[in-house]
Amino acid sequence: MPAAENTASHLPLVLIVDDSETAILYLRQLLQGEFKVVTASNLIEFWAQLAGEPPDLILMDVVQKEISGFELVRQIKRTDEYKGIPVIFVTRLDSAEDIEAGFEAGCHDYVTKPVMQRELKARMRAALRLKNLEQELRMRSITDYLTGAYNRRYFYEVMAGNLSYAQRMKRNLCIAILDIDFFKKVNDRYGHEAGDAVLQHFTHTIRSQIRKYDVLVRFGGEEFVIQFFDCDLQKSTELLERVQHRLLESPCDIPDGHVSYTFSAGIACLHESESADPIDALVEMADRRLYEAKTSGRNRIITIDKPKVLQ
Repeated sequence: MPAAENTASHLPLVLIVDDSETAILYLRQLLQGEFKVVTASNLIEFWAQLAGEPPDLILMDVVQKEISGFELVRQIKRTDEYKGIPVIFVTRLDSAEDIEAGFEAGCHDYVTKPVMQRELKARMRAALRLKNLEQELRMRSITDYLTGAYNRRYFYEVMAGNLSYAQRMKRNLCIAILDIDFFKKVNDRYGHEAGDAVLQHFTHTIRSQIRKYDVLVRFGGEEFVIQFFDCDLQKSTELLERVQHRLLESPCDIPDGHVSYTFSAGIACLHESESADPIDALVEMADRRLYEAKTSGRNRIITIDKPKVLQ
């Protein structure tokens, strides 16, 4: 890849939204070299750009032929996928009422024309820094600090959305609850640093064997949950068996040698539940099967409930 093209690919992507070709050309020239620019002069182009390659930042005129910039920003902020994209209004409307309306609509900044290049770029850099900080804080709030897996809070957030989508599109969804076997013995024998290393190793091993869009969560202690989207019991089991085999091939290295360990798991799928609260029902079902795996010898995966004994 040519050096110039490689450099451009690392520049922040800015979407200019304006129905004036002259204004678009002027802003494009101002931003040349520091930002990668794409443009939209109508609503079709705008939503197509967001769906195809969401920008890092949007520059938007308030006055548009099809829709007010204020209303368009309100629509963006109502969309979970795009509401985190900072929007800066670049417009000739300079009254206090218009500026107030812009911020109430959800813009990050408001710049009036004629535009000063250095001022605009400084405001854009500030908006991007704030966005990056917000993303960092967001990741910290949903990530387990030790393993880098998602945490329990994120599990319930993403599960609600994926469950709704799966039900609407008639897709399957499975969850697996995994528990490291005899983890307390690892801590007692090798120390808590070795225990932490095992948790990190387990996380890395799972991630290496599941699919990119599967969600790995540390539920607490040595217990983990995997959300398998668009996946049935058989495929979910196969993915966990791959984790089992990988653990046999590659134990966890510690300063004094290595630690070999196994895990037990229970899997439950959406089609098995008719509960009005399917998230809790799936967690309860998978946890029940995990308990069965642990009480029947550990180092196994259970996908069906133990038959009830008739009295």
